[in-house]
Amino acid sequence: MHEPKRAAQAGFSMIEMLITAFILAVGLLGLAMFQTMSLRASRGSRSVNTAVMVAEQIMDQAEMEGRLSWLNVTDSALTNGTLATLTNIKYLNIAAPLTEYFNSQGGPVDTTSADPALNTQFFTAVTSLAPAVAAVVGNVTTVSVNVSFIDNRTGNNTPITRNVYLSRRIVHG
Repeated sequence: MHEPKRAAQAGFSMIEMLITAFILAVGLLGLAMFQTMSLRASRGSRSVNTAVMVAEQIMDQAEMEGRLSWLNVTDSALTNGTLATLTNIKYLNIAAPLTEYFNSQGGPVDTTSADPALNTQFFTAVTSLAPAVAAVVGNVTTVSVNVSFIDNRTGNNTPITRNVYLSRRIVHG
């Protein structure tokens, strides 16, 4: 009689298992690196968004001052005839660039706070006018704001200074 043939072995060999484990490990390491990069990018984008918010706040304040000064100069009673007589004008009557400091949340630096997020300078905003002083009724002034901050985005944590620049033309009194 004739001997029965052995059935072919089913399953994976040790080498196939090692290759599969290696490919899986490389894929997982790639996913971990992608997660690290996305966390860095989201931190940087949050800082840029806050810098834009700071610049927009300054621009809105300057535009409001322009409207109020225009209304005040052109009022029917003519109680305030020049921009120089108006009080609380911060952005439309500066002869040299105005430098202000903001915390990591976009608010002014509060040196009395114990919270480092509120009392530490993170953003520096420099506001300038062209022409330098706006004192003529109906004058159009270009207000420019440059907000800068430090962002650690390189692999070796080298600080990188980033800037957000906004400019707006404002009619004022």
